[in-house]
Amino acid sequence: MKFKMNKSLKLLTATLLLAASVPAFALTGDSDQPVNVDSENQALDMQGNVATFTGKVIVTQGTIKITADKVVVTRPGGDSKKTIVDAYGNPATFYQMQDSGKPVQGHAQKMHYELEKDLVELTGNAYLEQLDSNVKGDRITYLVKEQKMQAFGSTGKRVTTVLVPSQLQDKGTPSNGQKKSN
Repeated sequence: MKFKMNKSLKLLTATLLLAASVPAFALTGDSDQPVNVDSENQALDMQGNVATFTGKVIVTQGTIKITADKVVVTRPGGDSKKTIVDAYGNPATFYQMQDSGKPVQGHAQKMHYELEKDLVELTGNAYLEQLDSNVKGDRITYLVKEQKMQAFGSTGKRVTTVLVPSQLQDKGTPSNGQKKSN
């Protein structure tokens, strides 16, 4: 009985570690939804505050879906505000529906998220897409709260961006830039 209680506690702790980290990708309602993790293997280092999920990992929370070969969640010093999530894959992918109703999806060899900095970084064949607009490069960084994105190429490879103007326009603002009056 003691073994079962210990194993359950470890699984609960690992799930809580991950739950504290996924809201980075979340939109308004997603962060209130339960986090579900499905993987072939799960390991927890309680002293190091590290949860590792391997083997066809699928993480879902509301409209968010992350797939990866491996997901590592670290809480330095046990501080949930400093949670770091690293997802690795060939590629690791994510999908999310935004409050605007527009889906965002992307992929990279590695996805890195730091809760304290609200920083998301995609590296290795990084790609982000919203509807038909997209950006791809070797590395893409996004500051969530500031809504600032940067894309970087690598030696011999440039950043490529495709923008579809009709999909970028705010539906509440006419195309001439003047706001509608009521």
